[in-house]
Formats: sequence, structure tokens, C-alpha cells
Amino acid sequence: MLGIAVTTGRNGHAPGGIWLHFRGGGGFLYTGDICMESLLYEYDPPARAAATALIDCSYGDYQKPLAECWRILAQFVGRGPLLLPTPANGRGPEIALELMRHGFDDIHVDDAMRNALQRLAGSDQVSLRTGLRDEIERLVQIVKPIDGAQGVMLAGSADGASGATAKLLGQCEDKAEVTILFTGYVNPNTPAERLTKNGRAQTMRWNVHPRLADTIELAKSVQARTVVPAFCDRAQLPALTSALAPAHVTMDRLVEI
Repeated sequence: MLGIAVTTGRNGHAPGGIWLHFRGGGGFLYTGDICMESLLYEYDPPARAAATALIDCSYGDYQKPLAECWRILAQFVGRGPLLLPTPANGRGPEIALELMRHGFDDIHVDDAMRNALQRLAGSDQVSLRTGLRDEIERLVQIVKPIDGAQGVMLAGSADGASGATAKLLGQCEDKAEVTILFTGYVNPNTPAERLTKNGRAQTMRWNVHPRLADTIELAKSVQARTVVPAFCDRAQLPALTSALAPAHVTMDRLVEI
């Protein structure tokens, strides 16, 4: 591209997602959204040096592993109807896969997620970790349509503002027996924010971005001398500066490459 060699790799975050490495200026890495822990999506570690790396730091100095996320989620499963607003791609199919792997088969999904699972078994299988196609095909057969409050219901949108989730919240909000659990960032001025603030819904994190340990390992592996943290609050800058030393960590508007 424009005479600059570009290398890409799968980002472990969602189907079709990639990171980009540009060869010029000692190497520049742009990760976009990235996840090294995914149980479903393949992550290809960047192999070339990058003097400057713009890295997904959505979670700042957060450190809990994905296994801890499952331990928390498992406490809600099987205790009654559970509504999990999730994206059709990304963590939605991954959570459904973990439910199946732990022997839970009362899984209900909206049309968007069923279509996403079917694509993962077909045209999107290049994004899967090695050897998972058979499990995804089995999952496609196990999941059921959402028809009333039952089992675990996975539907989008993740913040409840649209799609099947908006409809389900209208049906379930006043039913105390239905647990509503959001597993991602709670956007301001959304049903997710309203329901969590008034105590009707609960929140937890299902990792789809790097933990601090992952960010440190990535910066070291590409020999980054400058790290630009992306998607995080400036309040995280001191913690990231300390953790990523001796690399220079900056959120300046202009970074020379």
C-alpha cells in the first residue's frame, strides 16, 4: 500500500477482525480491537518489530482472566431464566459455546446470532481457533429460538437499545424471576445504564479485550519503544506508563513515526 509493506493477522475479537502492521519507520502496529484469550476466535501474534504500537487498552490495568469471567457467569446459569444481551458476533457466540461445553443445552438465541453461528460454521470459519468447526456445527443444532422467558437467552443489541433485546426487555423487565445480566461496556443513556442504575439488571465483564498482562507481553514481543493506548480513559495513563516502561506511553495527538 503506497509502497509500504503491510502485514495483517486475525485479532481474536470477532469474525473478520484483523490487526495491521506497517513496515516503515521502524514498524508501526495498529491492533484495533484485539483479544489474546478468546476461546473461539483465533489470534495471530504479530511477529514483526514495531517501534510504535497503537494498542487496544480498553481494560486499562484490569487483570482477571477469562476463566474467572466464566466462574462468575456460571453462578447465574440454571437458576431461572437468564437474559444476556450480547452482540451477535464477538462474545455472544463465545458465551454460547462455553455454555454448551459445560453441559448446558437450554440455550436460546435471536435470529441475528443464529445467522452468525451458521456463518462461523461456513464462510467465517477462517476466524475460528483450530479444530472448532465441529463444535460450532453442534452448537448450531443445539440452540433454540427465543420464545418466552426460558433458559439462557442471548440476543442483541448488547445495550438493549435495539433489536431482539429491546423487545425482550419490554417483556421481562417486570418479571422478577428473569435475571438480566449485561456482559460488556454499559453505554450512557441506554436501557443498560438505566436498568443497572436502578438495580433491575446486573453487570459483569466477559473479556474481549487485552488484560494488562496481555498488553505488556505484546509491547515486549514487538519491541515497542512508543505505545499509544487506544480506547481507554486518560486516567489509566499513569498505570500504563508504569507497567509498560521502558517504552514511552503517550496519548498525545501527534506521534512521530
